[in-house]
Amino acid sequence: MKKIALLLALVLMLTPVLVACGGSEDDTKKEAPSISEEVVDTGYSLDNLRELDFGKQSFGIFADKGAVTYLISEEETGDLVGDAVFQRNLAIEERYNLELNIVEAEVNQPCAEIRNFIMADDKTYHMFINVQHNAMPSMILEGYFVDWNELEDLDYTQPYWNSKVATDINFGGKVYTMGGDLNLITYNWTNCLMFNKALFDDLGIDYPYRDVYDYTWTIDKMIEIVKQGYSDLDGNTEVNYDTDRFGFNGWGWEMNQAVYIGMGGKPVINDENNLPILNLNNERTIKIIDKMIELFDGKNAWSEMTKYGTHTAAFSAGRMLMQDAFITALSLNRDSEFGAGLVPYPMLDTEQGEYHSRAANIAHLCYIPTTNTVLQDTGLILEAMSIESHNNLRPVYYDVTLSLKEAPDEETIDMVDMVLASSSYIYEGFIGAGDLNSFIKNQFNSFPSWYAGNEGAYKKKMKEMVEFYGA
Repeated sequence: MKKIALLLALVLMLTPVLVACGGSEDDTKKEAPSISEEVVDTGYSLDNLRELDFGKQSFGIFADKGAVTYLISEEETGDLVGDAVFQRNLAIEERYNLELNIVEAEVNQPCAEIRNFIMADDKTYHMFINVQHNAMPSMILEGYFVDWNELEDLDYTQPYWNSKVATDINFGGKVYTMGGDLNLITYNWTNCLMFNKALFDDLGIDYPYRDVYDYTWTIDKMIEIVKQGYSDLDGNTEVNYDTDRFGFNGWGWEMNQAVYIGMGGKPVINDENNLPILNLNNERTIKIIDKMIELFDGKNAWSEMTKYGTHTAAFSAGRMLMQDAFITALSLNRDSEFGAGLVPYPMLDTEQGEYHSRAANIAHLCYIPTTNTVLQDTGLILEAMSIESHNNLRPVYYDVTLSLKEAPDEETIDMVDMVLASSSYIYEGFIGAGDLNSFIKNQFNSFPSWYAGNEGAYKKKMKEMVEFYGA
């Protein structure tokens, strides 16, 4: 709730600027419901942390290729984001008498390099940043990383950390990976729905904003919209994905899980003892897959698994009512002729009561290696970097990366807030985009037989997880 409240506070701070830049007023629009009544502190001070002199030593961070946009900046150039990164790093170096040694890997997903560093007892790097899939979950279970609860000077429940990481893909009260304002790129990979305002207007479809505000934005309402999408624009009486108009599409390897998570799909949860337990073989999963089959009928909507970019090309050309997108697509579609709106993925039903916006597992999360011999100082430095990022870099991120300074309306600001506040992670390895696609493509819910074929392997994996997190 603290994270949600802080996001709302930041939006409220930005709103006067946005209105001055041309934000429209709608007299019929109601205020967004209050998500939290907590009194919000919009700034955090390094003065509240203990003093530290790192003795001019190097503090090393090794990051996945492409994960350093908000980590490395060698000098001030006038670029707002880059300058904010430079100023944050300089402030940390001067305050704690250290040299930040942030290195970008030459490859994507450098799991092998990370493993080699740790196995060789190489103490160059105090933290690693990598995607939360591939080998990383296995490396956690193999004991390569430190529980963040050991970092006494770091509080990952604070709003400048993303506490959903701790609850969604960590178990047993232990935290082996974390994300937050320290590296804002993790927020870039949050799924949302973009919609074509002009097509909605032409077809007489109300924008979904009111439903989102009222928490009545459900999969049935999305399906109702999507079913109005198809039009045989080329007139050949055949469905042609390159020329016709459609209701919804996306890159299935990302989108399928975004739809699943949006409806409350979560394959692994914490049980009453705070240990991981399978959460797949139940009525909710059956209902979610039924709704996905109904949504992706092959005509109005489909899941693209082979030709990347089909959905973005169709949406940009004005041939798509809605598309799956990451949150940063807002800036890409800002100047479109048709006007692009943004909403979170819908709930399964109103009883769900909250939105879940998939934070892609390509999001670059943080890991502390067991080779780190200065854990307390590490916790302090990471906490300080996160606070500095939160106070001085995050507002620039909202203005520049997400283009909220150019937002066309107040609803857009609210929707960005709600999407990021509802970010949710999935523990991969139990049900994947390809599995979901098999049900969609066949237009048949064969989940019971599919689960029966996987249950043995899943239970074996779960036993390993319980033994590790329960130790």
